[in-house]
Amino acid sequence: MKNASRRAPPPPPPVAGTLPNEVTLALGKNLKKLRLAAGKTQVALAYDAEVERSRISKLEGGHINPSVMTLATLCYSLGTTLPVLFEGIVATNAPTSEGGLLRRKNQAVLHKPERPARPLRKN
Repeated sequence: MKNASRRAPPPPPPVAGTLPNEVTLALGKNLKKLRLAAGKTQVALAYDAEVERSRISKLEGGHINPSVMTLATLCYSLGTTLPVLFEGIVATNAPTSEGGLLRRKNQAVLHKPERPARPLRKN
């Protein structure tokens, strides 16, 4: 007879710097919107851009941090540009020394003297 009180422990809380985050989620949402507007499936976009289909899925879900060259290739395959892909994304990530999240788990952290956070510039 199994004991009902024996349950798996809950998963640990997300570690700072893990994906998805506000920036990757917004980018993935824009990529999916552009892909659908172009009438392409994830498979078709992956084939055209010469990347794995699972990479398109992970990008759209905000689960990976793509290179600028990968994004440029995806834009080419969608007949669009990087500014259009980034349209409406206003999220930023402060450096770790100013309270920002780690960009990757093994990221080195520079310990700089403390200074007040800079306000965002309006264009």
